[in-house]
Amino acid sequence: MRKAVEIARFKPFLVGTEAMPVSLLQYADDTLCIGEAAADNLWTLKAVLRGFEMASGLKLNFWKSRLIGINVPNEFMVMASIFLNCRMRRGPFKYLGLPVGANPRLMSTWKPMLDVFRGRIGSWGNKYLSFGGRIVMINVVLNAILVFYLSYLKMPSSVWREVVKIQRKNSLEWLRKPEED
Repeated sequence: MRKAVEIARFKPFLVGTEAMPVSLLQYADDTLCIGEAAADNLWTLKAVLRGFEMASGLKLNFWKSRLIGINVPNEFMVMASIFLNCRMRRGPFKYLGLPVGANPRLMSTWKPMLDVFRGRIGSWGNKYLSFGGRIVMINVVLNAILVFYLSYLKMPSSVWREVVKIQRKNSLEWLRKPEED
């Protein structure tokens, strides 16, 4: 894929003010091929994936693969899914737990993260932890969830107020619980 981008056979998605090209994201067995919605890109993608099959001896299951277009005309998506022999999916979608293609200004984009917050705090209520242990759980785990989301999305102030409200309501109540012997 890198070579295809390098020789201008695949047009990647350009990110940021410096137009950094992004054509491939991989984690474990998840792979995202990212590029412009163009027929040339489809041909190149099909060739790259076929080359992978031939070199590795592995067989890709295109029917399990999804073609996801963000701001791409439906006609192109239908043609591309037939060409690649895979199913279409409408965005936004989740990759590694983060919403891709979602509007970060909407509260609905942040609802899953807020639900994780509430769930984590709620599940710790029945743990036998010292006061210091409770503080560590709140600071380390909840902050890690926030940092993970904030590494990708800009959080609106309305969501931040909700995070603070959840932390205050649940964390202070949880921290005040008397230690049990």
